[in-house]
Amino acid sequence: MSLTAILRIIAFYILAVLVATILGALAQAQINLAALAEPPTLLAERLSAGMTALPGLLPSFAAMVAATLLIFLPIAELLARIFRPWRWLLFALAGAGGIWVAYKVVDTTLVLPEITAPSAGWQWAAVCVSVAIGSWLFGHLTRPRAKRGLRVLG
Repeated sequence: MSLTAILRIIAFYILAVLVATILGALAQAQINLAALAEPPTLLAERLSAGMTALPGLLPSFAAMVAATLLIFLPIAELLARIFRPWRWLLFALAGAGGIWVAYKVVDTTLVLPEITAPSAGWQWAAVCVSVAIGSWLFGHLTRPRAKRGLRVLG
């Protein structure tokens, strides 16, 4: 593998982590607001409270997403070599499943007061879909090029 290819993969990984972190932190901010005793009811109040919570959430959520994708993206790549038609689904499931595992590990071993574990179904769906979008993006950007031309004898 050439140096250019390695740098491209690193750049795509950083982009995937960035996208998943931003989307996931927005979802996590709303989860934290829902866990309050008296959550804001107006949309403008929810958005402003969510935006003020983002700077505190981003570093720890970015670390969770980066560790998750670092572990689960290579597994998805290995499986995608076997199951080529489902490459997009494998990468999306790797991100969603990876963040689920990360929440279970953080919930039992680490104490991160700024991150509230999702409890309702919509909360899990929001976080898992946001990280799945980032990991799908990585899988889409790193997919192998299609071989063109007439294939004779295999």
